[in-house]
Amino acid sequence: MKILAFETTDAVASVAVLLDGEVFETVIDTDRRHAESVLPAVEALLSEHGLSTADMDAFAADVGPGSFTGVRIGVCMANALGAAHHKPVVAVDALETLAYPYRGETVCALIDARNGNGYGALYRNGESIKPPCACVIAEFASDLPENCRMVGTATDDPQLPSAANVARIAAARAGEKEIAPLYLKLSQAERMWKA
Repeated sequence: MKILAFETTDAVASVAVLLDGEVFETVIDTDRRHAESVLPAVEALLSEHGLSTADMDAFAADVGPGSFTGVRIGVCMANALGAAHHKPVVAVDALETLAYPYRGETVCALIDARNGNGYGALYRNGESIKPPCACVIAEFASDLPENCRMVGTATDDPQLPSAANVARIAAARAGEKEIAPLYLKLSQAERMWKA
């Protein structure tokens, strides 16, 4: 199976390709915006392995939560490639990608959304106990089970979501015709409009 995966929900983006169980990832840490840097990174990664987007069996994207613009970039790229090549698209959420390496444990994944706010989820042995939600970080973190590992940008273990984990998770899922962003709260523009 060949899957091309996008992670564009944070300041540092990444793309990955899963080739028959092995994952190759490119981290895009640049001053250029994701809209300008992700596709060239995809082209370079696929070219390195003698592949094109037409060779993929599926496309996957981190659907959030995270940067509203970043989420849309990854979701739109995966949807466009899926539609262009008549291939399935798989949605994976950012919190799940953070918890994935610790799926044998109880894991709290927390993403910083500024001013004490964030996005959180709780997993035990790879299963969701508390689904992704918008939260006040201190409140969410105060109600966790003992021996819970905490990962993510709002913790002392500030890991970022990765395209490699998006690809690994997507490999075990059925795809869809189209995926949608996972927005857990209104954007700033929407909040200002309502006010």
